[in-house]
Amino acid sequence: MKKIFTLLTAISIGTFSFGQVVFQSNLSTWAGGDPTDFMGSTTSISSANVVEQTVGATYGTSMASLINTTATHVRFTTQNVSVVAGETYLIEMWVAGVSGMLRTGFYDVTNAAYNTYNPYQDMAIESAGNLTLLTQEVTAPAGCTSGQFIFSLHSTDPTYAGAPFYVGIMIDSVAISVTTPTPPTIVNIYDIQYTTASPADSPELGNIVTTKGVVTGVFQIGGDIDRFFIQDGDGAYNGIFIYENAYTVAVGDSVLVTGTVQEFNGLTEIGFVSNVTILNSGNTLPTPSIVTNLTVGDEAWEGVLVTLENAICTSVTDAFGEWKINDATTGPDLNVDDNLMPATYTSTLGNGYTVIGVRHFSFSENFILPRTELADIITVGWAGIEENSSISVYPNPAAEVVVINVQPSAIVRIYSMTGALVYEGTGKTTLDVSTFDAGIYQVTLTTGETSTSQKLMIK
Repeated sequence: MKKIFTLLTAISIGTFSFGQVVFQSNLSTWAGGDPTDFMGSTTSISSANVVEQTVGATYGTSMASLINTTATHVRFTTQNVSVVAGETYLIEMWVAGVSGMLRTGFYDVTNAAYNTYNPYQDMAIESAGNLTLLTQEVTAPAGCTSGQFIFSLHSTDPTYAGAPFYVGIMIDSVAISVTTPTPPTIVNIYDIQYTTASPADSPELGNIVTTKGVVTGVFQIGGDIDRFFIQDGDGAYNGIFIYENAYTVAVGDSVLVTGTVQEFNGLTEIGFVSNVTILNSGNTLPTPSIVTNLTVGDEAWEGVLVTLENAICTSVTDAFGEWKINDATTGPDLNVDDNLMPATYTSTLGNGYTVIGVRHFSFSENFILPRTELADIITVGWAGIEENSSISVYPNPAAEVVVINVQPSAIVRIYSMTGALVYEGTGKTTLDVSTFDAGIYQVTLTTGETSTSQKLMIK
């Protein structure tokens, strides 16, 4: 039994490390057999089991020996302490014990409610009879301005003799302070995405990073409602996909994201996300960059808001909500998908569209992901001309030959997008277009006073 006191008196003790202190006690002031800074209203340990111990005290003249040999916890709490709602507090306590379980908690005096306790710390492991600094944190809940800090204990060793040889768990000094977390180092999205290497893997591949951006799109379809994109500024290399399933965000939220940089089938993303902090909401989104089929497939545009203008629908919406467009540049057809939309969009073969959305890459396929039908999918038409089914143009797009199927007496004219007439004829015709410049053309059908049109794309 004397071993513990020999160790206590021999040890050299340093000072506490804390920020703004809201409570501090070396348990050296007692009245009526109780430490005056403690025994708050939620205390459930009896006064008889809170014993002033002067032998071996290092801070001040006394320490408190707390005894509870049962397996049911009891509380030893501070008097009321003024706190700030939402603030996290660091509890630092010099304690000693050869056995027993000790944890901390918080009682919200303002709202008369207990918070969740911290995990127990085993004194046989943490202290083993030596005076030891233990730390835990608690957070004041919303609306709380006053609280009591709780020390909860059970299963201490029994009392071997009378005073001063009570054992239990001895608390020599306590300091409670506002925590001041070190702000994380921010790695810009651009620095995660930009590389000149081949393959174009991120220079931060495998690293845990914290980055910042505005949410530009949130997955709505397929059960992936927690996955999203963020972008930090306009232009290339400033967007990235966040692959996680635990945090809820909305378009326009400014967020800090901490996770591991990964490459998944050629897509740079942040996964194994450990934290998402919403800084504020309702932010203006970056300006979509105007791209072509060719450039939208580049690594530079991953996760970036883009606009593809005047593209023709080359394949209509399928059972998975995907359809294809092409703006007649040298790039391949681009997939349009409904993952970020609340409902699937029904496209029309041959129609012209300007599509705004987030550029994505998945399983070797390039995508543009619009967010809403009203704002992000714009049907491109030609003023004064109404489309109908009386004209058929196929294949569309075409590279060598196109068949124009109309009424025998109808006048057919084909105009370039600059308004130049490149063909005029009557009735059904098979037309060699191999010499036409790549681009979008307007095929018009005139019967009497009525004109209709169809778009034609030459690759």
